[in-house]
Amino acid sequence: MFIRKSLVAAGVLVAALGMTACSSDDSSDTAASSTTSAVSATTSAASETGAAAPEAAVLQGQLAIFFDPATTTEQKAAVIENGTARTATLEQFNGVLAGYPLTATVDEVAVEGDNVVATTQIAGPHGGAPVPVTFVQKDGEWVVSDASTCEIFGMGRLSCS
Repeated sequence: MFIRKSLVAAGVLVAALGMTACSSDDSSDTAASSTTSAVSATTSAASETGAAAPEAAVLQGQLAIFFDPATTTEQKAAVIENGTARTATLEQFNGVLAGYPLTATVDEVAVEGDNVVATTQIAGPHGGAPVPVTFVQKDGEWVVSDASTCEIFGMGRLSCS
């Protein structure tokens, strides 16, 4: 029953991202979907206070942990804003990712007040879509904001409630 729900959630996640089903004879599609892609570009920006945006590689590392189905719930909780409150949902998310691997590639980083927004390509076996992911500072680290975490969960019909 859990596997069926996970597969349904993965299907909904794909639909919500606007991905279309397609096929390819290119075997690199499989490899690309099972590992997190490298950072494709970095855009430096300065906030009103003069603080520089984090390197895209820093945000990419946090997303690699978040989207890796082999990463423990505790490791995932450390890279999101309200991780300790989201452990049950993170466990469900790992189940979804085990059946439907997703990758995230940070394309651009922009400062918005005290936060940064990374334009991120989230992709699965059938394609991808750009998604803005907001990061906030927590204990001196850039982590995925609670709003972005819940938005990603919602795409897979997982609730933050």
